[in-house]
Amino acid sequence: MHTIRTRFFGRKPLLAEIVRGVLAPTQPLDFALIGLKTIGKSRLLKYLASPEGPLLGPDPHGWRPERFRDGHNIIVGLYDCRWPEAQTNLPEFVRQQLVAQLQADQNIPEDWLAIDIQSSPGQHILQLTRRLNQHGFRLVIMLDNFDSVLQSKHISPDMLNQLRPLTDELGLIIAATQPLHDLQTGNKDLASSPLFNVMHQHFLSLLETEAAEEWLAAYGEHIRWEPVVADTLLEMTGRHPFLLARLNDVLLETRLHLPPDTVLTAEHLPLLQLRLAEHGRPLFEIIWRRLKEKEEKYGSLKSEQSLIHQLLSAPRGLSMIEPENTGFLNWLINYAIVVYNGSGYRLFSPLLHEYLANQLKLTVAIPAAVWPRTAAIQAGRTAAGQTAGQPANSQLKLSPIEAELLRYFQAHSRQVISVDRLLADVWGKPTASPRRVQEAIRRLRNQLRQTAPPIGTIENERGRGYRFVPARREIG
Repeated sequence: MHTIRTRFFGRKPLLAEIVRGVLAPTQPLDFALIGLKTIGKSRLLKYLASPEGPLLGPDPHGWRPERFRDGHNIIVGLYDCRWPEAQTNLPEFVRQQLVAQLQADQNIPEDWLAIDIQSSPGQHILQLTRRLNQHGFRLVIMLDNFDSVLQSKHISPDMLNQLRPLTDELGLIIAATQPLHDLQTGNKDLASSPLFNVMHQHFLSLLETEAAEEWLAAYGEHIRWEPVVADTLLEMTGRHPFLLARLNDVLLETRLHLPPDTVLTAEHLPLLQLRLAEHGRPLFEIIWRRLKEKEEKYGSLKSEQSLIHQLLSAPRGLSMIEPENTGFLNWLINYAIVVYNGSGYRLFSPLLHEYLANQLKLTVAIPAAVWPRTAAIQAGRTAAGQTAGQPANSQLKLSPIEAELLRYFQAHSRQVISVDRLLADVWGKPTASPRRVQEAIRRLRNQLRQTAPPIGTIENERGRGYRFVPARREIG
């Protein structure tokens, strides 16, 4: 499965826009790729710079203009801004890297590089770029981890401004964790640099469903599994490239503990979930830290009015989002933490849902209406871990929506829950008929009456809604 690590999946619309932009016949376009760490910015840049990528490799989709069709006259430089030299003097770092790369390129005659060093590294790069353009070449420079430069104490607006004239002559792509207009360091407001005014900004999203399925199918070529396993892993990963990549290690671990030629079935899903949650922890911790940073602006995450708190209960339609939370929702969408499905906005993965619930010390079940396969695993795990005298929901013969309704009531014990709220939070359909709730509660009450030991009762608060009252348990 080692070859899967180096393969690139999805993002074709974005790749097409970038390739066509940086290779535009007249003036190239410039791009800023924004996203949290682990969303795949570096992976995308490496693919663009690779001999197999869409800039230098085959062009089956016809993205490259005729002038650059075979790719021989495209030069791609990928430079990591985490190097100390880049943080000390970015233009000089780029100049040195570029000159070294051109000197090693057999397609570039030495006399093309015979340019007097100008008054600044930026001007030197500009002269090299113009000479390459005169001979029909297109230069594309990609700067990964651009934040590292902007956080350096050595950076100055002048250094950034040296790069601005280059954007008229070459294709520039930078990758950062924040929108460029938000980037500041010390007392220098670098976001005002004219360099940023020409960048086409893209927030990297989750992968397309088709791409995630293709990634899983690649794993399926090496490990045999039943279709339910692939479907559940698609649900767990939430189409996030980091989780899909770490699944490689999870599957290798699992295979080592099983007899050869074992076919993975539903019985192996609890183990796969456990290990994928552990391998995904770096991603979840990054998200948690960024969420904590937003508390000063959007309020405590532990508050019941917190948007995160609400999303852990159930998907939220846009009409259910308070006006003061719309800015936070936009931020969550930009950073691929929240996605939209038919029932509203929700967290991208049930594993993230479980992680955040644990961090906030909330007893909230994974919504079965959103992630039915993972919710079933959680329900089975909870039932297996119960001790005598504890409520045993697994004894009940409930439909998925009834089980979700009971979990919701248990998470909001002794609170009066309106019919509208139940339709929104449990069914994910705030405009549906109240009869859905009434019928589900009637059936659930019948089940609860037959359960021993008792779990609880559902009381009707006329004109207000329903209240779940847990049964009293004797301990000892």
